[in-house]
Amino acid sequence: MMLKVQNLEVLYQRSILGVADISIDVPKGHIVAIIGANGAGKSTTLRAISGFIGLDDARVSNGSILFDGRRIENRFPHQIAHLGIALVPERDKVFPNLTVQENLEIVASRTGHAERRHLEASIYDSFPRLAALKAKLAGLLSGGERQMLAIGSAIMCSPTLLLIDELSLGLAPVIVDDIAERLMRIRDELRLTILLVEQSTAIALRMADYAYVFENGRVVLSGSTDELRNDSSIQDAYLGTSGGEQRNYRHVRNRAQGPAK
Repeated sequence: MMLKVQNLEVLYQRSILGVADISIDVPKGHIVAIIGANGAGKSTTLRAISGFIGLDDARVSNGSILFDGRRIENRFPHQIAHLGIALVPERDKVFPNLTVQENLEIVASRTGHAERRHLEASIYDSFPRLAALKAKLAGLLSGGERQMLAIGSAIMCSPTLLLIDELSLGLAPVIVDDIAERLMRIRDELRLTILLVEQSTAIALRMADYAYVFENGRVVLSGSTDELRNDSSIQDAYLGTSGGEQRNYRHVRNRAQGPAK
């Protein structure tokens, strides 16, 4: 198992519970998704894995995070990146005062020249829009272009595990579909493993092999994406069959089961 999170608990400011007893597995070569409503603990889990929760005045207070059999909880982000984990964050995705080319170059310091050129060529081939914008300041890019650059910058770190926090946030559906398709292509080319946090359940279940449903900092359901697509409670809570209103999975499940007797 490439990544194994066991009984993870995260505390903010030493007292505020972010996630409680989270356990997830990410097999090598697979795409695993985490879905759930805002505040469910999805981003906290990714930031715990990547080490960035330290910047949020938070830390792993219980449980373990194992990457290739090695415990990595509460390490610094640069230490975790050196092991082969890269994060595409929900916020602060790019360096706005640097060009597209400079954004890619600045994060590639740990890779050799030949590997750097190979990764750069793969990124520009997968995202040709970026190739046309090499000299443009990242702060002047559109939302979709910034997301492409954020993915490219993470890939320039030469990861084996790519963490993506909210691929579709703020983007038009047609842009998201295009980026997702290109990401799948580059995943196959570079043999990446991906852990994806995604607000759009439909996109997550289309891209991933396996998914976990988070609510209130806990895992309430997991299964193959084929199983979850056919789960009526998931359809009702997250896939829009309830008139566009995103609901609580437990509420929908309990309602379907009827009142306790």
